[in-house]
Amino acid sequence: MTDSVVDSILAARYLRKGEKTFEDICHRVAVALARNEGERQEYYEAMHSLRFLPNSPTLMNAGTEIGQLSACFTLYVGDSIPEIFHALEWGALIHKSGGGTGYNFSKIRPEGAPVQSTDGVASGPISFMKVFNAATDVIKQGGRRRGANMGILNVWHPDVLRFIHAKNVEGELSNFNISVMVNDRFMEFVESGQMGKVWITHPYTDEEITVGAIWNGIIDGIWRNGEPGVLFYDEINRKNPTPQLGDIDTTNPCGEQPLLPFESCVLGSINLSKFVSGSAIDEESLKRTVRMAVRFLDAVIDNNVFPIPQIEEATGKTRKVGLGLMGVHDALLMLGLPYDAEEGRRLCERVMALVNDTAVEESHVLAGERGVFPAFEGSVWGEYGMRNAALTTIAPTGTISLLAGCSSGVEPVFSYAYTRKNTVGKTFVMLHPIFEAELRRVVGALGLGSDEVEERVQAVIDHVHETGTVRDIGWLPVSFRRLFQTALDIDWRDHVRMQAVFQRHVHASISKTINMPNAATREEIGEAVLMAWRSGLKGMTIYRTGSREDVVLALKEKKPAEKPEEKPTTRPKELAGRTYLCQSGCCRLYITVNLLGDRPWEVFIRTVGSGGCEANSNALGRAISTGLQNGVPYQKFVKQFAKVNCISALKNPASEGLSCADVVGRCIDLAASKQTITTLDTWEITDVTGKKKNLCPECGAELDFGEGCNQGICKNCGWSGCS
Repeated sequence: MTDSVVDSILAARYLRKGEKTFEDICHRVAVALARNEGERQEYYEAMHSLRFLPNSPTLMNAGTEIGQLSACFTLYVGDSIPEIFHALEWGALIHKSGGGTGYNFSKIRPEGAPVQSTDGVASGPISFMKVFNAATDVIKQGGRRRGANMGILNVWHPDVLRFIHAKNVEGELSNFNISVMVNDRFMEFVESGQMGKVWITHPYTDEEITVGAIWNGIIDGIWRNGEPGVLFYDEINRKNPTPQLGDIDTTNPCGEQPLLPFESCVLGSINLSKFVSGSAIDEESLKRTVRMAVRFLDAVIDNNVFPIPQIEEATGKTRKVGLGLMGVHDALLMLGLPYDAEEGRRLCERVMALVNDTAVEESHVLAGERGVFPAFEGSVWGEYGMRNAALTTIAPTGTISLLAGCSSGVEPVFSYAYTRKNTVGKTFVMLHPIFEAELRRVVGALGLGSDEVEERVQAVIDHVHETGTVRDIGWLPVSFRRLFQTALDIDWRDHVRMQAVFQRHVHASISKTINMPNAATREEIGEAVLMAWRSGLKGMTIYRTGSREDVVLALKEKKPAEKPEEKPTTRPKELAGRTYLCQSGCCRLYITVNLLGDRPWEVFIRTVGSGGCEANSNALGRAISTGLQNGVPYQKFVKQFAKVNCISALKNPASEGLSCADVVGRCIDLAASKQTITTLDTWEITDVTGKKKNLCPECGAELDFGEGCNQGICKNCGWSGCS
């Protein structure tokens, strides 16, 4: 634990007052959870040796006044204003204490529904999600982690299309992962090609929403920026361990824990790479660690300080824990097994079955010592007494895998060489130790001189650092190139197959990203979702490489460099532009956007026929023009206008925007990007300000995308957009 990056992560996130080392953290946590000296030593050794680590809140808060040890929670969101804002309050308390939250917003009535108490109309679930998102922005989790949310809508909710498109505009709902909860019936229609079948008729607008409209919206969203994710309702509930308590329709932020309302995640991960002995896994040692980990996590429940009483009650009723693995790809590399090889999958299935079965056995033993979980009667366990309703999951391990020095969760390595900044601001290339050792062995065996060996090694490292792959270096042995594939080298089908192998022996679900190349088509993404459903997965996240390169994650804004004073531009006598005839909710509009060079310079808006307000249209055009001529980027108008909703537009299926302002914004964007269209309803906002890398908002390093987190994970400082 001497790496400077690890030291900085410890200082920023885990060390408490008076603590100086990782050993101090392990001691504090072990003392807080152990019932006796034997347990204390066992817990300390498991963490200190990096064979096992609990989730970050336990490392942060065990033995402190905060005492909140769970990683994530699910909260109930009802349809009334009190129910909605109670959920908002509960979420704020959870984020403050260091946890993430999952919500299903499907109980909120759809947009346009009547509200009898006010004689008005409902604004729908997406509008309330924006309120939750804004609240998350102002809370820093426990002073050390920012809030993360999962927002879910059932595929049978009338606002499902608006939900699917809720993150089309850059920056919208930035504190949410969003997922659509689909059922088997919907997927069967997709599988049989019944895309024209009407799935929902909106009860207040009479809009007919087809299977194809929903499916294409989901697939297009995934193709463009990885969202929404997809959750499989029926598979989740086929494996619900306590069906007598109700159906499960909510998960935590990264999707690996489907939970009932108010339940919480108590997570920990075993570092599989620590159990490689020669050419095999030391199964007896692994079993001992599993038994220890089950007792450790069960003790976390008893020592937890829950943020609200409902969570304490629900968690205590089922006593679910989530024991999983990390370092899986490292273990495969040490055993010489490619990640996408059938032999590697067989080993992973054997290991996960062993972990799951051993965990069940230990929970049964604990039940004999301390009693079954309170909701045991009516559960799937029948007469087999259990201390915990569920025991296994595969959680994201972004930060704790950095502490453990191993690969994340069950993910393949994203890159074997990447850039890091050290504490004095210098940058250097970090190498995966197993990769570097094997590379030097392979190159050294070529019979070259020492100088040429170093030149060859450095050439490979430079190539991997630049391209992320070795598969196109022809002089390297085929076996080396086959073994050291990265997440982007591996075919997406093998990603799905590996997730399915683990899912067969996991009680909850799996946080994993299906990586696809930039050239992947929408059709391939559709095939991947269907394959996941057929394979018995409970959910999936897909990331198409480069699809988020226009997203700017900027929590800390740098002061712009001072610019020399610019002379005001004088409008020439003649400007060229475009005029669009559009339909809003209440009228038709002529919208003219004139360009000065390549940028919008002035906007004129006229109403056509009855309806609308000519004076307001005139004023809006003048206001926009004034802003454009005084340096306001046109994209700001486009993005802000996209947030304006008008009930007339929402009720009018012919409207080509959410409001008159939204229609105007779309026309400005079309003119700026010089697109030619016949209708506006299929357009999308384009950012023409230039490509931007996905950079960590805390340290500026490039973000990694994996473990079901499409907000990004930083391998430099440990920042995660999903925890």
